Amino acid sequence: MKKNWMIIIAGTFLLGACGDNSTETTYNEKTTDTAPTTNATPTVTSDYNPPDNLRTAFQAKYPNVSDVKWSAYKPYERINWEWTGWPSMDTSYYVVNYTVDNRPHMSWWDKIGSWIGSSSTIEDSTMLPDPVKKMLKNNYAGYKITSIDEENDKDRIAYEIKLEKGDAHARILVDKNGKILKKDAKA
Repeated sequence: MKKNWMIIIAGTFLLGACGDNSTETTYNEKTTDTAPTTNATPTVTSDYNPPDNLRTAFQAKYPNVSDVKWSAYKPYERINWEWTGWPSMDTSYYVVNYTVDNRPHMSWWDKIGSWIGSSSTIEDSTMLPDPVKKMLKNNYAGYKITSIDEENDKDRIAYEIKLEKGDAHARILVDKNGKILKKDAKA
């Protein structure tokens, strides 16, 4: 009888070890449809495996995230690096895509595990800080917002906002206090 239990346990272990060979790595064992709690660990859905110090730094900075996907840095055209003032990046750097409060985010990290910056798209202009909304009302009345990216780095939170009014197009970089940091307009 004792032998049968040992065979069953060994068989169960072997079956578990031979399970799915997919590239998905999961840091947490419990998956829920609700927002993660402060003790939750991100779920990683990538076959890219960044160094341990980088994963640790990311988890410390962003403990309440989901759908984490790591990759090597590749040039990303949606962010105007010249506007952000971020340092030059190369392919030895890392990018992580993740979700916070049902909103997709991206963060960039250097090869030693230091955070460079993060970006996310804001779909609803009512989510902008009041000083930014006031600046838009005063300076861009009648313009339609076509996109908003929130950009964070060690020094600031800024919003890259693209606007249009007929044939006129504008792109502005605004800090959270409504101060225009950079602008580009095409009539």
